[in-house]
Amino acid sequence: MYSLFIKLALILFIACPSYLKADWIKLFSISEGDLYIDSQSITRHKDRIFFSQLVDYNKKRPNEILSFISHSELDCLSLKIRDLNYELFKNQMGQGGNYYSGTPSKKWKKFKNGTSAHLVNKLLCERVYKK
Repeated sequence: MYSLFIKLALILFIACPSYLKADWIKLFSISEGDLYIDSQSITRHKDRIFFSQLVDYNKKRPNEILSFISHSELDCLSLKIRDLNYELFKNQMGQGGNYYSGTPSKKWKKFKNGTSAHLVNKLLCERVYKK
């Protein structure tokens, strides 16, 4: 019986997508929904930070989307950010199966001083240290 439990736990761990194991921390809310960051995904390589973020919408978007996970790269020298890839989900908090995966244009964008996104990027660059 114990052996069966261990095998089942191992299968679930292997089969479970990484975003279900994420440690989502709510950063802020806006009228359309909430923004989270996966604290386990944050890594730094020289002047670049890589992390995953999740937008959890209050109301369904086109194509019945309720959440969106993007994997991003932040340049700490310019505070510019770009999305490396993304996933769309029909349920909140990245649940309900991945509806769509895509590769964005990967163009760099910079947020204006005083915006929540600019503050988050600045804090990440200041607080995530080089190894």
